[in-house]
Amino acid sequence: MSDLATTSDISKDSRLVRLILAFSAILVAAIVIVTFGQVILRYFFNAPQTWAEEVGRYLFVWITLIGASVAVARDNHIRLDSLVTMLPKKAQSPLDIFRRLVELASFGLLLYSGIIVTMRNLTGSFYTLPGVPRWLFYVSVPLGAGLMLLFGLWNLWRCFKRG
Repeated sequence: MSDLATTSDISKDSRLVRLILAFSAILVAAIVIVTFGQVILRYFFNAPQTWAEEVGRYLFVWITLIGASVAVARDNHIRLDSLVTMLPKKAQSPLDIFRRLVELASFGLLLYSGIIVTMRNLTGSFYTLPGVPRWLFYVSVPLGAGLMLLFGLWNLWRCFKRG
């Protein structure tokens, strides 16, 4: 990992990152409870719940996207930097900026696509969860992508500020 990844100050001081981590912990607890409850009900009481698998799947998507935003905030997103670190320091900076711009474009595309999918699912509910709106699960995509975009912009700004 490059030294750029260890200098991020947003992950240590940001209330937003701490709030996201707390929310993620709640989601992890929820997925454990739902999955464990499903196993107990199915195998010990022979009363499987049809909604548990679907809720677990969507909670996993929420955890993944929210967790990815924290990784972006900490500048720990996965990347191949072995070739970049072999280059001289002056050549590393433009490549780092280019990488960040590509990331921002990807986050923007994911945000745009997520908004479209969420808007298409504003009405209706799930077959296994009548009364629960579908958009509640789909909004995780634009929310996670928006947070990644926000943190990515912050990291790009810090990159320019650092020189």
